Amino acid sequence: MGKFLKPWGLNGELRVTIFNEIDSALKIGMEIWVETDKGVFSTQTIESLNIVGNNSRIKLTGYNKREEAEKLHGFVFSLPRSEFIPLEGKELYLIDLIGCKVSDENKNSIGTVVDTLSLPAQNHIVVEAEGNEILIPFVDAHISLFDEKKKILIVRNVEGLLN
Repeated sequence: MGKFLKPWGLNGELRVTIFNEIDSALKIGMEIWVETDKGVFSTQTIESLNIVGNNSRIKLTGYNKREEAEKLHGFVFSLPRSEFIPLEGKELYLIDLIGCKVSDENKNSIGTVVDTLSLPAQNHIVVEAEGNEILIPFVDAHISLFDEKKKILIVRNVEGLLN
């Protein structure tokens, strides 16, 4: 969902960057997950919120001083799945791709999606394949099939994509 930046002011507010366009999902009183270490989460409650482009700020309950807020600098936060906004049609959340088994159109196993990246030009999936990571653009030109229920992703046999 986003990342905590430097504190703002003296009362525990933090500047944040929001990773997606659905910032309206954040609400005062909502619990968010803060990843303090790789894979270690704590639950925090939003006390106040000011979402305005690059100057967005969040204050969490219990963080009342600049020094306390500084401890969250650089940490990533996300919403519990129960708070996700329902999607329409073929829309999906990138997080749903993590854990998918990836193969090519010839049914050769490539690996497993371990992460996603939202880059300016397009989204990418990070596939762990035999100890290496492969970046694959998540665009129609490269993706043949995504089965959310079976957690299967089939990529097109595009020359140079998997090498």
